[in-house]
Amino acid sequence: MSIEYLKTYRIEAKMEVMSGLRVGAGKDSVEIGGIDSPIVKHPHSLQPYIPGSSLKGKLRSILEWALQCIEDNGDVWGTRTVRPGDVILRTFGTTAKNWKEGPTRLIVRDAQLCAEWRGKVTQQGLPLTEAKSEVSINRLQGKAASMGPRIMERVPAGALFDVDLLFKRYSVEDDNLDLACVNRVIEAMRLLEEDALGGSGSRGYGRVQFKTVRIDGEDITAAFRSPWKFDKAAPQRFVKE
Repeated sequence: MSIEYLKTYRIEAKMEVMSGLRVGAGKDSVEIGGIDSPIVKHPHSLQPYIPGSSLKGKLRSILEWALQCIEDNGDVWGTRTVRPGDVILRTFGTTAKNWKEGPTRLIVRDAQLCAEWRGKVTQQGLPLTEAKSEVSINRLQGKAASMGPRIMERVPAGALFDVDLLFKRYSVEDDNLDLACVNRVIEAMRLLEEDALGGSGSRGYGRVQFKTVRIDGEDITAAFRSPWKFDKAAPQRFVKE
């Protein structure tokens, strides 16, 4: 039986940065007094954005831990074939040569700054990024180490990003599992609010919150924000059919 495409669920959300967010970019040179660790920005407009790869990778990592899918040796689930009930590979794809066993369902677009927030900040003459100084502490002396501070670039708290996820459903064996998978993706968004996006999360960076969530145009923010506890056995039903 051939695999057929059935439909695409579209998940749209407004994501607010609650604490400075940084998705780092490489830098070829070091400038005295300049930014030591710049963030990813559009090369023409120089506006910060969140790469879809960063957001998708974080959602996958969160689900792997929540569903206890981490191998004992720490390996990721990228080379196995898809087995019944395998939410991770069914959602995020697999490197297996037989593509019919696991076509990637989830597409994560680059998250761009919300036009309304960007316009408001620009009109006020405020920058779209911030420079944060960090110093190493001498733990014995209880003071800053002799080496100078590092200047970290971040997206400031309060910034709003447009998040756009697409989940494709196919006519494969146990295709109803796709419904569970798309619901797990939304749950991963809830879990992300309890974790951190980008670098230096253990130092307070990257706290985010989804202010509005829509599926195929339907506002599900109230259900998304309702009291909730992750259930490994079954996901919350944000999408029923």
